[in-house]
Amino acid sequence: MTDLNARMDDMLARYGEVCNKTVAARILGRSPNTIKAMITDGRLEAACAGTMVDVRSIARYICRPAEAEAEARVRRYKARRKSGWAV
Repeated sequence: MTDLNARMDDMLARYGEVCNKTVAARILGRSPNTIKAMITDGRLEAACAGTMVDVRSIARYICRPAEAEAEARVRRYKARRKSGWAV
């Protein structure tokens, strides 16, 4: 948990509370379209009516990418199947 807190403090000092999708893409080494998809499936959190990305969510994703990917995979599965159940 201290690793996450240290990363959050560092990223908040560098980027502020929110950043645009282009900056988020640069931080994560992804494309802006991938950032949009990550917001849609819940791996990242949107801010400012969807125009910006919450920097804390980027820090959480960097520290625990496998957990975020697994949770997103379950959400996508449930959405495709229109079901509350997932395997």
